[in-house]
Amino acid sequence: MVVFLFGAYRMMGAGATVEEDPRAVLVAVLETATEASQVLDGTPGTGDDATAPHAVRRRLDGCAQALERIAGIPISASLDEARTMLELAVDELGWSARLAEAPAYATDDALRDAGTSLRSRASANLERARSQLD
Repeated sequence: MVVFLFGAYRMMGAGATVEEDPRAVLVAVLETATEASQVLDGTPGTGDDATAPHAVRRRLDGCAQALERIAGIPISASLDEARTMLELAVDELGWSARLAEAPAYATDDALRDAGTSLRSRASANLERARSQLD
């Protein structure tokens, strides 16, 4: 019984201590978010691939979770700035993906303009993060 409880405890992630390199996490998030931005920029308004925005949003959710995992780790000021910029960019890209998932996205100019504006702000934040990580 004790072995079962210990196994269940470990499966839920409790007690597991994994040292993560915050810089490596930030670089990985930057790469993934940049790719997501490129995919969303190429998202057709005709709905040719309706699953693309959803898949991108799921990847961005993973980025947000990775950023949350390192939120409590003490880091340098430049890495903290990069983390903040990445948090903003991931959030903006996530909202852009949500808009692209909307059935009216293909026909509504206002939705597409909002998505473009969000991606533009996200790109600026990605560049700021990139400059802090270089």
